Amino acid sequence: MYNGLPNAARKLFRAELPRLLLQMLDDRTVDAVWLQEGKQQSLGQFALQEGDTQLADALPKYTKGKPYQVELRLGKTQVLSLQHHFPEAVKENLQQVLGYQLDRLTPFTAESALFDARVAQHDKGRKEILADIFVAPKLIIDRLKQQLTGIGLDAVQVVSVDGAHPDINLAAREDSRHAQGWSRIPLYFFLGTLVLALLIPLGYKYRRVDQIETALAEVRKSSTEQLSIREKLLEAEDAMKFIEAKRKTSPIALDVVEKLSAALPEHTWLERLEIQGNKLEIRGESGKALTLIDTLEEAPEFSNVRFKSPVTRNKDNGRDRFHIEATLEVPHAE
Repeated sequence: MYNGLPNAARKLFRAELPRLLLQMLDDRTVDAVWLQEGKQQSLGQFALQEGDTQLADALPKYTKGKPYQVELRLGKTQVLSLQHHFPEAVKENLQQVLGYQLDRLTPFTAESALFDARVAQHDKGRKEILADIFVAPKLIIDRLKQQLTGIGLDAVQVVSVDGAHPDINLAAREDSRHAQGWSRIPLYFFLGTLVLALLIPLGYKYRRVDQIETALAEVRKSSTEQLSIREKLLEAEDAMKFIEAKRKTSPIALDVVEKLSAALPEHTWLERLEIQGNKLEIRGESGKALTLIDTLEEAPEFSNVRFKSPVTRNKDNGRDRFHIEATLEVPHAE
C-alpha cells in the first residue's frame, strides 16, 4: 500500500535523519558541518588521512551508534557541468535519457561516472527543455569514499555540488532508502483514516471501486511507457558496448564517432558502425533519413556518401531505417 502512494505522500511517512555535510576544500581537506532538525553546527576543517579519526571523534556524542546521513559536497572545479537541450518528452525520464547519451555529451560513459541533471528551463513553444548537467568521474568519488571509510565514517549517501540545485545527487542511482527513518505519527494517521473508511456507507465503496479502476488504467499506461523506455535503454546499451569495442580495437573509431556525433542531427540514432580501411558503413534510425546524405557530404571528413540499401520505415516508432556507406577522408590506421 505504501509503494502505491505518490512520492509527495511517501515523504510524510519518512523522517529525515541527521546529516554530516562534508564540503570539499581541496582533494584532501573538508569543512565539516552537522545538520539536524533545521540547525547546523560547524565541526571544523579536517584532512582525509587514513587512520586519522579526528573527524569521526568530532561528531556530537549523542549520535554515537545512531544512524545518520553523510553528504559529500564537491567544489565546482571537481565536477564537469554543462547545459543541453532535450525534447520535453524526456522531462520525466531525464536521468535515464542522460545515462545513455552521456558518452555523446561528455568524455565519460555511464559506467565510469556519477551524474545527475535538473530542468533549468522549459520552452513550451519549442517543446524542449534546457537541463543543467553535472558529471564527476567515478574513480574520484570512490577514492573519496574509501578515504572517509578509512577514518571511521559511514557510507556516503548523497554526493552534491556546491552552488547547484539542492536536489542534485550524483549518487541518486544508488539505493539510498536506508538513509531515511520512519515517522510514526503519519502512519497512525493513515491507519485511523483507513478504519474510518471501512465505516463509510456502501454507496461510497462503489465510488471508490470506480476510482481504483481509473488508477489501474493509469498504472497500465505507465507500465507500457516504462517498457518502451526499457527497450530504448537496452538498444542504447548495446550501441555503447559496440562503440566501446571499436575504441579498443581501432584508433580511428573514436575520431569517426566524434565526427558523426557532431554531424548527425538529434533525431538520428546509430545501431551499427563498421570501418574497413577507409570505408565507413552506418546503420540506424532517423526521423528524416533522406537528409542524412547531404548532411554527411557537407562534412569534409566524409565523401562518396550514398545509401547502400533502400530506406525503410520502422512501424513501431515511425522512424526511417537506413544503411549508409561513405569514404573516410581522415587519417586512419592500416
